[in-house]
Amino acid sequence: MEKKHPIGKKFFAVILSAVFFLLFQPASSKSAGAPPQMIKGYTDNEVIFEVASSSDAAALERKYNLTVTPLNSSDEDTFFLAKSISGKSVQKLIRELRRDPLVKSVQKNFRYAILSRTPNDSYASEQWSLFDTESSAGGVSAFSAWDTETKKGQRNVAIAVIDTGVNPKHKDLKKNLTKGSAKGKNFEYPKKKLSDGDGHGSFISGIIAAKTNNKRGVSGGSFYNHLRVMALRFDFTTAQAITAVNYAKSKSVPVINASWGSYGDEGLDLALKDTIASYPGIFVTASGNEGFNHDDPNPNYKMYPCDFDLANIICVGASDRDGNLTDYSDYGAASVDVAAPGGTDGNELIGPDKKKSRYTSAVGSSLSAAFVSAEAGLIISKYPNLSSLQVIEIIKNSVDASPSFAGKVSTSGKVNFQKALTLAATY
Repeated sequence: MEKKHPIGKKFFAVILSAVFFLLFQPASSKSAGAPPQMIKGYTDNEVIFEVASSSDAAALERKYNLTVTPLNSSDEDTFFLAKSISGKSVQKLIRELRRDPLVKSVQKNFRYAILSRTPNDSYASEQWSLFDTESSAGGVSAFSAWDTETKKGQRNVAIAVIDTGVNPKHKDLKKNLTKGSAKGKNFEYPKKKLSDGDGHGSFISGIIAAKTNNKRGVSGGSFYNHLRVMALRFDFTTAQAITAVNYAKSKSVPVINASWGSYGDEGLDLALKDTIASYPGIFVTASGNEGFNHDDPNPNYKMYPCDFDLANIICVGASDRDGNLTDYSDYGAASVDVAAPGGTDGNELIGPDKKKSRYTSAVGSSLSAAFVSAEAGLIISKYPNLSSLQVIEIIKNSVDASPSFAGKVSTSGKVNFQKALTLAATY
């Protein structure tokens, strides 16, 4: 049986055709900074008044001991920002100016807040991968996307993560794992409870569905926790990959995350290819971490399942904090569809560890695939009547395009959650 391998940078070598390294670093080296707070209210000791002319404003400046700044860029200034030199309160300034015949109107200098949801999770301020692009060029604009999420009226969406398993006791994961008849399974060790012997699966699951806004750890892909992970542990063989895909299919799971693969002869793995082709949902996979060009005619540069020519596969390359393709990411305009955050040394991603309720850091295109799985889940949660191919089309047509991806990624861009949800509303 052919072996498949997790696509992440590992701290140990794995067997057979390709060797990958998953750079796990203790999250204890990270400071758990508090997320930025939304600003509201108004400024101190300042008001905005309206007068007929700039000469009237000058008269008021002298009379009330103010520093006055015009707010119009012409000689016909009518609105002025006034600050009390003596430190008068806003309320007192408004009372005085309202009584003055030169003043047509007076008001507070209000503060406005960015309209995006910022979670209160411990590491949220360090999860640049979720930031809006205005704050971090490499972010997927999840914060803005979450503004369109609603607590009620959206369905919860299960995403099958076929991987090394999951830490079912992790406090940031356990409530967002599927349960009952749709719970995850341990195909590798059927007589044992579901667990994670590696940590790779827990990290991937955290990107997709860590519990958001619970004042703990990291944020997942949904603010209102509409995403659930069906963790399917397998032994990285064709046989168990097929079993896992068919199990997800039998439970009507609309998205499968497959952050693993192998180079070369796996293109002959027709059994796996046919199984994926028969799956009616979206199959998200990773491009690889060797910097290979999949468009190269050398078959050893092909990564499967990424390079299977199937309409329901979306293959994801790794981007960095600056919104560019990473040096390690595999690429290929014919097979790699989009990019998503994978991190780099010094700008790793943070996620759940396999041990207790700890966190770790990592980089790799494995992580990139998980963001796209989460994006697909968000779209389906809000617009459940869209077909799988429509969701894939939306993801591809809503990217942040960049010259860094031109000729290397078919869409020439990195995914953007907010743009995707906006586009989905038009279907």
